[in-house]
Amino acid sequence: MSLVQCYNKGCGQKFKLEENNEDVCEYHPGAPIFHDAYKGWSCCNKKSTDFTTFLNTKGCTKGKHNPEKPPEPEKRKADPSTRDEVIVVQAPSQTPQALPRPDFNTPTKRLPVTVSPSLKQALEKKAAEEKTENNTEEGEVTESGIKIGENCKNNGCKSTYEGDHSYPVFHEGLKYWTCCQKKTTDFSEFLEQAGCSTGHHCWVKLDSKKVATCRYDWHQTATHVCVAIYAKLCDPATTYVEVNPIRLNANIVFGDANMFTLDVELRGIIDVQQSSVNLAATKIEIKLRKAEPSSWRTLIIEKALPSENKTDDEKAKCEELEQRVDAVDLSDL
Repeated sequence: MSLVQCYNKGCGQKFKLEENNEDVCEYHPGAPIFHDAYKGWSCCNKKSTDFTTFLNTKGCTKGKHNPEKPPEPEKRKADPSTRDEVIVVQAPSQTPQALPRPDFNTPTKRLPVTVSPSLKQALEKKAAEEKTENNTEEGEVTESGIKIGENCKNNGCKSTYEGDHSYPVFHEGLKYWTCCQKKTTDFSEFLEQAGCSTGHHCWVKLDSKKVATCRYDWHQTATHVCVAIYAKLCDPATTYVEVNPIRLNANIVFGDANMFTLDVELRGIIDVQQSSVNLAATKIEIKLRKAEPSSWRTLIIEKALPSENKTDDEKAKCEELEQRVDAVDLSDL
């Protein structure tokens, strides 16, 4: 007698009808499952990433062979009346309504600051090192905190600190002396001229903050704009960030009295109440909450002068186009 094809899933063998017993067929009664890169059967836990291995997986159930071919799925018939129908897809006619943009000079609010453990440890380490250096420096330190032998900082005075009984001589003015009639063409002799006034020595130079340049960058998520200013060991007591809905004013004091200021107009609008600042050992992280669901093309608006070649209508159209582009929500793309 001729052989008959078995249509049980996972078998695929040919058999003789008179030899079709209860346990001659090994097959999978469940359905195939394809999840990520894995292929398997719902009736057993046998899985594989290789399709050939999946097809050759031995069945988990024994029974009779199935000579009846399962019905093929019904094919969808095309409707001749709709064959020439054109499907038109239109973009939304209206863009989301943008929030009204407030004035740049709106009063600002200081953001809450969080000091990270890394910055605390770095500042404590620096303070300990400075204390050790001060203890190992040569020279006796008086009750006023001035070392014996410290040079006077007044112009023209070459005295050194020997105690509270010293009386200094110094010049008033810079580069040339307006306090007396002593003149010379020799710069070395000019520096050696004795002072013409007396007063108190200046043993300690007044500290002043040095304006520095810091690198900063930014990135955004669907809900926040994050600005990172890279400055090491910022001072939590004097560093602060103030914002209004469209303005960011960051004043950073770091290192040896270095100061960096970033005062810019933001491209989008932020929620001041849900924004914050985190101070780390190597950078300042400013987290600004977006007030509307839109994607910012840039962080700030550059203060560029309008082109004289553009008419008022062209300038108005450009401003309207920028507002429409900024209002488009790209977070789901």
